[in-house]
Amino acid sequence: MLPKVGLMLPRVLVLSSSRNHGGADRHTVALAAAYQAHDGTLCIACPPDSFTEHTSHTHHLPTIPFQLRNSGDLRAVLRLVRLLRSFQANVLHSHARRDFVTATLAGKLARCPVILHVHVVRPLGEPLHLAGHFFSQVEAIIAVSDFAQQELERWHPLRKGLVRRIYNGIETKRFLAPSNLRTQWMLPDDAIVIGMVGRLTTKGQYAFIPVAATLAAQFPKLHFVFIGPDALEFTYKDFQQALAAQGLQGRSLVVGMSDQIPAVMHSLDILVHLPREEAFGLALAEAGAACVPVVATRIGGCTEVVEDGKTGFLVKLGDDVQLLERLQCLLTDPLLRQCLGQAAQRRVHQEFSAERQITELCSLYKEVAR
Repeated sequence: MLPKVGLMLPRVLVLSSSRNHGGADRHTVALAAAYQAHDGTLCIACPPDSFTEHTSHTHHLPTIPFQLRNSGDLRAVLRLVRLLRSFQANVLHSHARRDFVTATLAGKLARCPVILHVHVVRPLGEPLHLAGHFFSQVEAIIAVSDFAQQELERWHPLRKGLVRRIYNGIETKRFLAPSNLRTQWMLPDDAIVIGMVGRLTTKGQYAFIPVAATLAAQFPKLHFVFIGPDALEFTYKDFQQALAAQGLQGRSLVVGMSDQIPAVMHSLDILVHLPREEAFGLALAEAGAACVPVVATRIGGCTEVVEDGKTGFLVKLGDDVQLLERLQCLLTDPLLRQCLGQAAQRRVHQEFSAERQITELCSLYKEVAR
């Protein structure tokens, strides 16, 4: 059970017109579910037949159909105003970057406080100076890491105190059960498994293939599993062909999307995470919750989730030699993997729990609703 932080929580309309199914979309629904479990009242405005809608219904969360053609869709602004008034929302919480203009305008027209939740390392809009003044009209902007907060404040002339850092939170209890998918994946009982989780074009999967081929030649029991959606410009078929070209067709598995993230993480011995940009790194915290050590790029939010040499390893972006050395170190030392994984699990419980995030979020909701 989540700890209570006070009665009379605001009525929140959660907005996300995204049709993606990445970590930010999963986390949007998970955060809404935690708020409802906390006795908060909310509804999610999202596109019909979208990942967000389906996942919301799985969590028994109410939804309202809402679609946005583009950030200048004035009809969508008016529809959102009507939704805010009919739902009697005290707070509008917008998660998708493409919705930020619509949310800001609708909040002003409906006289409803607005919170923008920034999940990626991107400017709020262009030109930077004008966007900063425009979005300073909202009541709060949530950044998911210190790095993301610093970048927003560097890009835009935002008023002091507008951006709040609230780390993403993990429901750690979901990761305590030692269930895994190795049998379903038909992996050998003695396999050592390196996994990568995330969209194929965003977490360095393609760049990792040559390193994987080198490791596969050195460690006969090693297997690789890739979990996450593909993209229009780089499909599962393209990726499987790239793996086969390096001789990895019998040592690798492209799983695709999975809604069993705790079981996925418990199926891995090591998580590799190599994005070129990262606001937080949800998969890093999820791996830590499952006691799995990670090797990640030394950039952005990754440096706040992973303590180098303590809960995993951080490597320079594009440095395949360093990446190979760190992975060889982990593969040859099971005790090191165990120690790093246990330290990562403790850190996630202390710094990145859902309990901590929902407590901070409820406090922010009540603050802006006043």
